[in-house]
This record gives sequence, structure tokens and C-alpha cells, in this order.
Amino acid sequence: MGCRDVRLGEIGRASFSRGTCAERAEAAIKICNNFSQTVYFAMAYAQPGYDESYISRGWLRLSPNGGCDQFDSALHLTVFWYYAETNEYKVSKHLKNKNTWGSVRPDKQFWIATNSFNFINNLNDNPSNPGDPGAKQVGFTRSVESKDSELDETLTIEANGTDVTQSFSNSTNPEANTNTK
Repeated sequence: MGCRDVRLGEIGRASFSRGTCAERAEAAIKICNNFSQTVYFAMAYAQPGYDESYISRGWLRLSPNGGCDQFDSALHLTVFWYYAETNEYKVSKHLKNKNTWGSVRPDKQFWIATNSFNFINNLNDNPSNPGDPGAKQVGFTRSVESKDSELDETLTIEANGTDVTQSFSNSTNPEANTNTK
């Protein structure tokens, strides 16, 4: 049986949905880009063994029109936060655009950088700059959460450039494992 997507709701310009899959493979977080521009993807997650300490990492480069990749095969997470962006691109002779995902009504703020990064980010009232001159904080959105097992998920940036879908396999009832804020 294939995956089925379920719309989670719309937040600003972006709409979010999640799906369920009957098959179960090894737990993995796969990111796909169906948009017409290259997308750069960043992820943040709790640092194992530390309270309120998170790691933010990027950039996973996703080719346009169907490019997919696994974020990190060593990660075994029950929840993560994400942010993605394109470079600025020409829409018409006098108009340029840059798309972002994950930053509309974000759950948490994390550091990103212009080039590849891997920041340990202690969430506190005055987070310190990680020392990269191009670093800045942006909002990340929380993924669907699995309460009882690791996520086996595909997050897809859709062709319209605004929607994000999250399809996942889970051994327990996916309705009980969804955080839809």
C-alpha cells in the first residue's frame, strides 16, 4: 500500500500536511524537492544527553524538480525542526524572489550560516553568536513527532513553492503521534 497525505493546515503562505505509509523500512529522514529551484535544507534536533541543548545543521542541497536525499543516516530521531530556502531567483525582468520554508510561525529559533554549518545551540534568553560572520538566527518549524518509535519520514517541498508535506511510516497510530500546532 502506498502513502497517503493528510493536510495539517495552512500557516501564512505555507500549508502543511502529513501522510501515513503502510510499509516500514529502516528509520530514516528523507528530504525531497519538487520545486523548480534548488533548495537548501537545514535541520535542528535535541542534543542527546543535554537538556534544552540543540544542534542545528545545514545545508543539504536538493536539486530542483524531484531531487531527494537522506539528511543523515546516523540520525535516529522522534522529532526535528526544519528550515529551507532557495537562493534569490528571477521571476520576471524586474522581480526577484527567495522562498523559505519553516520560518512562518516558527516553534524555535536556531542559528544558520551562509556556508555549511553544525552549531551546538543552547536555547536560552541570550544565545551567543557561534562565531561565523554570516550566522543569523531564523525560525524553524517542528516536524511531526513520533511518540513511540524513531521517525521514518519523507518531508517534501512541493512544486508550487509554498506547500510542505510530511509522509511517514510508524508502527503506532499516526493520529496519536501528530503535533499540529
